[in-house]
Amino acid sequence: MGEVGGNGGGLSGRNRTISSERGFEILRPTDAASAVGLLARLGTEAKVLGGGTAIVLLYQRGLLKPRHLISLAGIAELDYVRFLPGTGLCIGATTTHRAVETSALVRDHSPILAEVFQSVANVRVRNQATVGGVVAEADYASDPPCVLAALDAGVVIQGPRGGRTIPMVDFVTDLYETVLASDEIVTGVVVPEGGPNVRGAYIKFVTRSSEDRPCVAVAAVMKRRGNTCEDLRVAVGAVAAAPQRFPEIEAIGRGERFGETLAREVARRYADAIDPIDDLRGSSWYRKRVIEVLVRRALEQVGDAP
Repeated sequence: MGEVGGNGGGLSGRNRTISSERGFEILRPTDAASAVGLLARLGTEAKVLGGGTAIVLLYQRGLLKPRHLISLAGIAELDYVRFLPGTGLCIGATTTHRAVETSALVRDHSPILAEVFQSVANVRVRNQATVGGVVAEADYASDPPCVLAALDAGVVIQGPRGGRTIPMVDFVTDLYETVLASDEIVTGVVVPEGGPNVRGAYIKFVTRSSEDRPCVAVAAVMKRRGNTCEDLRVAVGAVAAAPQRFPEIEAIGRGERFGETLAREVARRYADAIDPIDDLRGSSWYRKRVIEVLVRRALEQVGDAP
């Protein structure tokens, strides 16, 4: 993984910036191994900096006071979008939302993924925010994690003990908490190959401005053969600490002829299974009713898609 020297992981002076008025140091490793090494050495005094759209706000509000920020921006190996037959879409951690949104590979192989990244905030934010950042932040109201969960995506992690891939549905453990160890970083995500008969839909409901984060978000992915549902995945976001999926409910659609009756039954069961949070965007009672409506609409969209 590379040695971490006394100067902060073998970093030269040009890869270090000290902000005395702010009280932190920005370190700029040039590879993932060095970033992991810095985290291992600096421990809780360091935080990882991706695009900075979240961590800068937290710092300004006094919620984070790191002595060191480890910037991943200069790590070229983490900035990519690739398609590997038999594996699927592979997207690096420092790839921006805008890059995902405009990628021909993403639009060809997973149109719903391009759609959801396009729906995040505004173009200024999307030009800065990164894939690894939005995953690692584990913000319950962010758009991408919901769709990644429905797509059975895996989060690729690197640490001093090696690499591992964790399903998105298992990655978030609580509000703003993940399975990441303190010396691990997200290096990318992998979205399994879908195939020509897979359709996806993403619907979100916002209660304030169009750029606001959702009150409820629903991603539905269906594989069909004719009018028969071969596989069904539904994830509901912005209603709990992590995107909500229920394989036992999804299973009732498999092998069945898809129609309004099935869509309503899956929607009803999802609404019954989720105990939503209360926040400024909506009460638990309100969210539960919106969940049922949006799940049904998302399923109708994928069911009607050509």
